[in-house]
Amino acid sequence: MTITLAVRFPLGRYHATAWDRSVNEGAVEWPPSPWRLLRALVATWYTRWPDLPAPTLDELLHTLGDLPIYQAPPAGPGHSRHYLPDADHITGVTGSTDLTLDPYLSVPRDQDLFIQWPATLTDEQRDTLAKLVELIPYLGRADSVCDARLLDTNPEPDDTWWRPTVAGAETVRLLAPAGPIRRAILETTTLEVRKGRRTLPPETRWVRYTRQPAEPSALAKERDVDSGVTAIRFAVTSRAPFKATHAVLLADRVHQLAATKIDSNRPILFGKRGAATNHQHAHWIPIPTGAQAGATVTSFLVWVPSGLMLDEISHLIGIRNASGRRGDHQVKGLPDVTLMLQATGSLQQVAPELCGPARRWRSLTPYLPVRYPKRQTLDQYITADIRTELGYRNLPPATVTRLSPEEGLSDRWALTYRRYRQTEKLTNARRGLGLRLEFDHEQPGPLLLGQLSHFGYGMFLPEHG
Repeated sequence: MTITLAVRFPLGRYHATAWDRSVNEGAVEWPPSPWRLLRALVATWYTRWPDLPAPTLDELLHTLGDLPIYQAPPAGPGHSRHYLPDADHITGVTGSTDLTLDPYLSVPRDQDLFIQWPATLTDEQRDTLAKLVELIPYLGRADSVCDARLLDTNPEPDDTWWRPTVAGAETVRLLAPAGPIRRAILETTTLEVRKGRRTLPPETRWVRYTRQPAEPSALAKERDVDSGVTAIRFAVTSRAPFKATHAVLLADRVHQLAATKIDSNRPILFGKRGAATNHQHAHWIPIPTGAQAGATVTSFLVWVPSGLMLDEISHLIGIRNASGRRGDHQVKGLPDVTLMLQATGSLQQVAPELCGPARRWRSLTPYLPVRYPKRQTLDQYITADIRTELGYRNLPPATVTRLSPEEGLSDRWALTYRRYRQTEKLTNARRGLGLRLEFDHEQPGPLLLGQLSHFGYGMFLPEHG
């Protein structure tokens, strides 16, 4: 048996930040995680129906312990910006402001989000759940006003439903209780988790959900034919050798040129406006001849894991030149570069040297950590940062070894690289270092991890032998 909830957002917006993401990352959890759904029921019990006996609620939560599946309406990313007073204002001294993003998804006001559990309810439990869900004022943040109801009939799922499986064209990672469900765990606050020095609430786990996207309209098929191409490779030539230490300038410039040529409303291509693409949007990858001092860039790769449309390919291969010249000024480190098309196809066909599989992987470009160090040794900090980055890409943890353990963050090798984009200043340079990753079993590539990984940093090569 199954039970299905239908949730509608009358304001046309859904606001929710995933457990391990910052609000300023601009990412929105979609669909709502099983953890969020059960906590919403508990919160509603506390605030809207405290007369419901606790054992009745506990029994209902236990019945909903299995993972649900979802049919999600189409949603588009958006955000607003808010400039809030910084800490100096507390002292009465005029200070500056801090930028805070308010990310959300725009969802149709007249379409439902369906949530379906494989569960059998008694008549009493069904009546209880029906009343409880109708009392839910919002799902996610308080901005996400919702109308929820329990359906009398259950829609038949198809391939477009989000399911907890490993195979699917689209992937998202959601937090779920590990079971059996205990209300005390659902009542755990974020502050309690942080005080316990945990990265996840107790008795929870990450679950990978996948789905097949809905068929595009006939007009969309005619305009944007899926080519099956995920990678385009160019040869890079210039009068003077183009140094690998300044490769981010080329990646940034080609990205800018592509954005002016391609009139695309697909967030999956450019990762626009904080779109939750799960790293499936475009990577702009200069490929160095090696990690040694004096290495040059002789190839440039555009890799879009989600795939490219025919019109996007035609625009990308039309980019023939890139330059750091701005009027009379030449950006240091970026000479006039010519891009010559070498190949299109799958990444395994176009750049097999990045693909593995292998158990050991070694830095080709510096790894730039994403998070701030806390009360940890440098090795603990880097291992935790790598673990999180691998988790975002559905990869298992790895043993992390620094290539220069006697040095700190950054190591001397990373300091030779320009670690900030063209529109940024030297003060924005990220810290970096060389690493070796070792997995328990062979893992496929490519491995691009950390900050600026979509611009060629944190690139690892398989190490055999």
